[in-house]
Amino acid sequence: MKIFNSLEEFDLQVDTAITIGKFDGLHRGHKKLCGSLFSLEREGVKSLAISFIDSPNNVINNSDSKQIVTLEERRLLFKESGISIFIECPFDENLRKTLPRDFVLRLINELNMKYLVVGTDFRFGYEGQGDVSLLKELSEELGFKLIVIDKLQDENIDISSSRIREEIQMGHIIKANQLMGRNYFIYGEVVYGRQIGRKIDFPTINIIPSKKKLIPANGVYITAVLLDGKQYNGITNVGVKPTFDDDNTLSIETHILNFEANVYGKEVKIVFLKEMRKEIKFDSAEALKAQLIIDKQQGINFFTNEHYYENVT
Repeated sequence: MKIFNSLEEFDLQVDTAITIGKFDGLHRGHKKLCGSLFSLEREGVKSLAISFIDSPNNVINNSDSKQIVTLEERRLLFKESGISIFIECPFDENLRKTLPRDFVLRLINELNMKYLVVGTDFRFGYEGQGDVSLLKELSEELGFKLIVIDKLQDENIDISSSRIREEIQMGHIIKANQLMGRNYFIYGEVVYGRQIGRKIDFPTINIIPSKKKLIPANGVYITAVLLDGKQYNGITNVGVKPTFDDDNTLSIETHILNFEANVYGKEVKIVFLKEMRKEIKFDSAEALKAQLIIDKQQGINFFTNEHYYENVT
């Protein structure tokens, strides 16, 4: 996959089939758009996805909503998807004020667009003035082929990033994963914690996620841990350690089953598979340890269940 950081940077002399969006989560609906691009590559064009460094909504509304996937994670997911070209451009003032027709002309003149693949609710150009109806007119006028993809639905409700975001925030990991068509995950570097888990015979690895990352509801989750090219089974606590702390500092701590190696400083991927319970404040360390023994057994039962698929990558 070739990566460019702006529309202006693109310099390949190839015809393209393009799709455009925020692609937060790269969910099943997004994959359907990409699938249409792949089928068009048989026509001799290259698949090209355009996304933005920050959400246009964040820029326009001066907000800071968290992301299901960070910039680095989204780039990796697109690479794994098989897209030939990925443009990740800033949503700056110049792009924001571009009129719809002028934006399409840029796609044709600068990116050699022959096909454009969008969803039924796609909007573009200054203040979202452009829509699918305008694109149909422009496709006839300017000579590119427009393909409009219907929204995928789950339980008669559109699959969308906002819907997935709500499920994650409530801790509904199984549902969020189902909507995405893949597993939610958090990347991070293993850092030193307070060694509390080790003192009660439940050592953990601790990671600090990106500040822009959308984090699940506080609770205990069954997770898979991808480390040094290997997969391990784990139990992850997302929360503020209320039994020991009062400062409300968020931590993500994972107890890896049957694992004792020192992995400080290593990059790890925590893949969330199922919520076990909400975070609880216990009266003592002993009460917490008793619950952790129960949690661990539930994790072991999950990973030995015939319905669990061993490879979660």
